[in-house]
Amino acid sequence: MTVITHTNGDTYAVDDGLGFVLRHFGEPIWPRTISTHTTGERQILVYNREEALARFRQANLLDCRINAYPHHTGFGGINRQSPNFIFIDLDLSRFNSYNELDKALRSVLKNIKEKFRDAQPTVIWSGNSYHIYLPIQAFILESESVFAEFEHASKKFLRFSEKMLSNGKADPCHSSNLSLKNYMLRILGSHNWECVKRNNNHLDSTTEVKIIQKWNGNRPVINWLLRDFRRYLIQEKIDNNLAARKRARFLSEVKTTPAKRWIEILLDTPIEEYRRETIRLIIAPYLVNVRKLAYDDAFNIAKNWLNSCDKIRPLIFNADLKIKYDLRAATRVGYLPMAFDDLKSENGELYRSISNQFGAGDV
Repeated sequence: MTVITHTNGDTYAVDDGLGFVLRHFGEPIWPRTISTHTTGERQILVYNREEALARFRQANLLDCRINAYPHHTGFGGINRQSPNFIFIDLDLSRFNSYNELDKALRSVLKNIKEKFRDAQPTVIWSGNSYHIYLPIQAFILESESVFAEFEHASKKFLRFSEKMLSNGKADPCHSSNLSLKNYMLRILGSHNWECVKRNNNHLDSTTEVKIIQKWNGNRPVINWLLRDFRRYLIQEKIDNNLAARKRARFLSEVKTTPAKRWIEILLDTPIEEYRRETIRLIIAPYLVNVRKLAYDDAFNIAKNWLNSCDKIRPLIFNADLKIKYDLRAATRVGYLPMAFDDLKSENGELYRSISNQFGAGDV
């Protein structure tokens, strides 16, 4: 195995690292977007290798990334790019130990080998996670009749392939946001800013993005995954239709039953966004000032709801502290939960987050 390393600002390694990543891409390579710590993850367009390297050096080699797909992937809202690159992110924070993380990596590599007949992807260690890069031979899915009925088939393939090949162990925040326009890959020889911060702002081999396994140059065909992918799209369509009907029933109940009833429905319904606002504006005052529950009982109900929310999308705040603060505030001030009809005008984002859990779109 080849490991590209550098210390003390040796930029030759990142030059090699960029070259290695570029060999995974098909033509056209340029123009393409990159991002660095200096850009604050904002993507900027570069037109050649030299311009990309200059940007990386300007950022002191921190958080250097390049898009796996070229800048021009569509025209007039129609996708013109095949999903010919698969990226899987196994984040350490999702596992209890390095052993579990390594076990997940072995499982991914086994799945890739079985699904793509002995394909060998690149494996990168970023300091926080394994990144698996696999170029494949693909075509524009939207142009094929079997996928024409499904919107954004190529984007959905990127998300499906990561989830399926990782057995659902890939970082869900990564998978749920993947698209052709934000498929950003770390560059070998660059440094992970999160690791640098933990290392007292010092750049060394422990903060550097390294290679664990090299791609063998074989580009397997996308066809090996398409049968499973089409089944996934069909099931997704069924699920979306069921969710739309469920949402319609929910909204009907909200409009025809007392406020107490819709909040009880909400307590059985995890949501992906605006969980903090929901606790503060609705759940805490409802449990304390409407149901008149004791503090411990109210806390347990709110915690169970947040735990269910965390399973569909990880929380990014301390649930216990948030619940304690809002329950005490509701008790002290005595305010009532916000009515559902008031959410649309008073807190539109929270209104959409709750209502969209039952299907896409506004009401």
